[in-house]
Amino acid sequence: MRKRLIVFATIMAVLLTLCITGCSLIGDNTDSLANNGGSTSSSSSASVRTTDYSSMTREDLETALTKYIDICDKQADLLTDYKKIVEEAVANRETKIGAYATTLVDCVMNLTCVEPQYTNVGCQGSGFIITEDGYVITNNHVVYYEAEVYEPISTGWITRYNIRRVTGVYSSITAVFDSESSYYGNGTVYNLQFVYRDPDYDLALLKIVEEVPVGDEWSAVPFYDGTTKRGDEVLVLGNADGKGLSATAGIVSATGKTFTDSPKLTFIQTDAAINGGNSGGPAVNIYGALIGVVNSKFVSTSIENMGFAIELSKVETFIADAIKDAADKGTPITVAYTTKGAGAAATNAEESEQAA
Repeated sequence: MRKRLIVFATIMAVLLTLCITGCSLIGDNTDSLANNGGSTSSSSSASVRTTDYSSMTREDLETALTKYIDICDKQADLLTDYKKIVEEAVANRETKIGAYATTLVDCVMNLTCVEPQYTNVGCQGSGFIITEDGYVITNNHVVYYEAEVYEPISTGWITRYNIRRVTGVYSSITAVFDSESSYYGNGTVYNLQFVYRDPDYDLALLKIVEEVPVGDEWSAVPFYDGTTKRGDEVLVLGNADGKGLSATAGIVSATGKTFTDSPKLTFIQTDAAINGGNSGGPAVNIYGALIGVVNSKFVSTSIENMGFAIELSKVETFIADAIKDAADKGTPITVAYTTKGAGAAATNAEESEQAA
């Protein structure tokens, strides 16, 4: 409003000055514009329409100025509408959620966990990169084992076996990328270092040991900066059944679900297919941004398509706890993940508008 008043006052001052001097804003009314390629002719049927403001009253000038302001407002509304159209166009290009099965292929890892001293202890699951320097998120139950092992005890000619329960984080956690489409799918096996875990959130933080083989940074899944709602589309990526990267899609059936002993843990429910080995993989939305970490599903003859992913807010809290734990131990870490959401479409739209 303040800018409009300044413009109004400035124009009024100019028009009043011109009225006093008896000048015309446009000039001689005999000027004409021809449509014959640029030359002028007094016989042309198309002429410039001019107005001699020096003969107008104050009321007429105010009316003319009001019309000018109205035209400016309408042009501003048109630009706003255009901006909205561009934003929607950008967003619509990103709503093909299945495309993220390809664009995020360099972010999702197929994990294998083994404990060499126990031949019957091992696990296959999923993980995904969240920072450009190689931090990885997965489920705690993927990297932490609880198992019974059989220890042989020889007594003379007889061998007996002692059953002992063992627990711990796997000493060997390795990963491979999709062999068909990933930059890193060259058969290389990458080693992961355990950083932090929290069974209450069923999450674990790992770090890739090796240097980035292509470029200077690892590809990372961005975190969603908005609110996930029932009915939103969701894509689940992971090492289904231990057979490599696969993708399934569905919708968010519900949010804020609680069904475990941990009071900290809440879930997104989805009807996207979740299978063994998907644990620890990312659940992403139409912006290719993380909304949850795939965790579990209900299995029953009376239940269909009830899968669950740990809500993103719990993942963010877990990361903050991991950073604090490292600082308390005197080994500080920085986990600098990026965010993405509907705002990204608006930013891209503004850039497209400026380029145009």
